[in-house]
Amino acid sequence: MDEAYEYKIGTQDFDPDTIFLEIVTLGNQLSVILQKQLTPLQESEFENHILHCLATIVYGSNMIERAGSGSRITLKLCMAIFRGEEIPEDIGETEEEFLELKKVSFLRSRREIIQHAKAASHMISQLCVHDKDLNEEIILETHKILTHKIDAESTPWEEYGGIYRMDEVSAGLHPFPHYSLVPYKMKAMVRELQSDLKEVIAKGTVDPIAIASKYTHIFVNIHPFIDGNGRMCRLILNSILLKLGSFLVCIGEKEEDCSLYMEVASNGGSLEDTYGDLDEEERPVMHRELGSFVMSHVKVTMRKLVSMLS
Repeated sequence: MDEAYEYKIGTQDFDPDTIFLEIVTLGNQLSVILQKQLTPLQESEFENHILHCLATIVYGSNMIERAGSGSRITLKLCMAIFRGEEIPEDIGETEEEFLELKKVSFLRSRREIIQHAKAASHMISQLCVHDKDLNEEIILETHKILTHKIDAESTPWEEYGGIYRMDEVSAGLHPFPHYSLVPYKMKAMVRELQSDLKEVIAKGTVDPIAIASKYTHIFVNIHPFIDGNGRMCRLILNSILLKLGSFLVCIGEKEEDCSLYMEVASNGGSLEDTYGDLDEEERPVMHRELGSFVMSHVKVTMRKLVSMLS
């Protein structure tokens, strides 16, 4: 715990040892429940819970980036997409969605929801349904789906969707790696992930939260794309959590959660600025605070699921 997690999230004290044990207990309770034959009502509630979590993931992640729209429309569109329903690309000006979105760029907001949901479906399907390892092909295709027909600030969607950036970018005073290094760093990230997974599986000590947090941190600090990096890093986070631990985390539903998440991400970036040039054995664990933040959210979603099925 001392190596993988931080004992503070922002300015708030956090006890990863206690929370980890709570998650293990909740996992055991959930295992007992799922070993029994679920009633039709429980099966329906379980399916709705998972779909609602996925929709909330899209909503919260969009809110962090000031994208998409309100929770009601996001839930409506996402639930339809996750159930495999066809969603028309354009909407009429008399429809309810247009009336609610007319004060903003309604078509862009709508597409930001739809494409985010489709991107989530693609990555989760590849990693969890088809049991593939996370690789560059999946990352690039997911980003292409996420950004379909959504222009970046100064770049048409056709020129950056599913394409590593060819410009220098930064977040405030935190510069991300030079674009010439992005392909190398992405290949290194994927190789390191597979190496880590082989090692922990061989030891029988897989910690999905620590692994997902580590590679979320690495990805977002490579910042491989012109736009969409934040949403992509949270899709990677949830896909790895779901694949390795059957967890999902909903981040950014409320403004205070968005702010805390951004503070945690900024703190991770600052550590990269300070220690990123050191040899690997000399660097501190730079995703510890993010790991604690994710752990706190895993507990919430697992508690909701156990309570609902009980």
